Amino acid sequence: MCLGNHYNGSRQKKNGGIDLILIRNGNVHDGLGQVLAKTDILIDNGKIVRIGQHLEVAQAQVIEAEGKCVMPGWIDPLSGWGTAAGRGQARDNDETSDPLTPQLDVYYAFDPESMMYQELWGYGITAAGVAPSNNNILGGSTAVFKAYGKTAEAMCVKALAALKGSVDEKVNQTYGPRNTAPMTKMGIFSALRELIAKCCSDKAEDQKDLKVQAFRPVLEGRLPLILNCNTKAEADAVLSLFEKEPVQLILANMYQLDESLKDKACGLILGDLTDGFNQYHAAVDYKALFDLIKAGKKIALSAFGDAVSPGREILMWNAHGLLAQARRLGAEITSEDVLKMLTSVPAQLLGVADRIGSLTEGKDADVVIWSGNPLETFRALPETVMISGEIVKGEKAA
Repeated sequence: MCLGNHYNGSRQKKNGGIDLILIRNGNVHDGLGQVLAKTDILIDNGKIVRIGQHLEVAQAQVIEAEGKCVMPGWIDPLSGWGTAAGRGQARDNDETSDPLTPQLDVYYAFDPESMMYQELWGYGITAAGVAPSNNNILGGSTAVFKAYGKTAEAMCVKALAALKGSVDEKVNQTYGPRNTAPMTKMGIFSALRELIAKCCSDKAEDQKDLKVQAFRPVLEGRLPLILNCNTKAEADAVLSLFEKEPVQLILANMYQLDESLKDKACGLILGDLTDGFNQYHAAVDYKALFDLIKAGKKIALSAFGDAVSPGREILMWNAHGLLAQARRLGAEITSEDVLKMLTSVPAQLLGVADRIGSLTEGKDADVVIWSGNPLETFRALPETVMISGEIVKGEKAA
């Protein structure tokens, strides 16, 4: 389909319009650590089909990006976006009738209009992991949705990306006042152990249990498990519980990090580093965090924290705060390292790196053209945003 610098792929949409977009002469930050100066990106039918210099394409819409930063769309891996429209409205990702609800499917709680209303793309966010709240030991599934689209089906990147739960104090705060289990950490881990035992049971009634059916793929290593752990003690307890199982663990909302995590088989999603009201915020060991990043640990940024729908700008603030701490400590952490934490790493953790998270040929065209580097200056603006090749902000087709 490609020959030299000439492209001869599909040129027409089904409705007869031009479907080729050429981003020309941009500084391409691919989300994998590379920066390609004065590089072109060719998009055909919503996919990135060619990356290179001096690409020649007939009948394409051309977007001039000279002197601008071209980046993958950012991914918030752990959010409530699309499940709670605003203050005082129903939180459809927060079922608190039972602390163990792994069988619940967040896909059915997703409201495309709620997601679209947020206009996340105005802050460079083009996709999000949509998850249950932190109030249950196991709250249900996590799905990955694009930030723009008309239907849940069209926006969905992966309907079952992970199972989401929590072992932090939110669970005790939810059920303790009702005088029902779990009221303590002992209760939380007892419930998990009982569910694990049922998954390993040969009893017919256990195998028919919907909770068992939902959790067994986790124990078999076929479905990642995201567990909220604010403290090192909580993280250590989780790692101990699953140390003999092939579980794909992702420890989320983490604050107390240390080097002991370097050799542990788990990914990490950081808590909201801008939340000064969180009692664990001051406990962040940034030196240990930077050592883990340089060691290649899969660590993603998120705006989720303990909020249902935090501000859209929180993800950017977290990135800037992380880089400010790196400068303070003299750590060798670059904006490209942090960009990976916003793009390719969350995509890898959620199992969607085959479609999103980097500017790579064959992947979805979730592309943001910034006026400058948004990780180096707050003055940088997202001038053009594409989601699945559709321009949702900025320059439109001629």
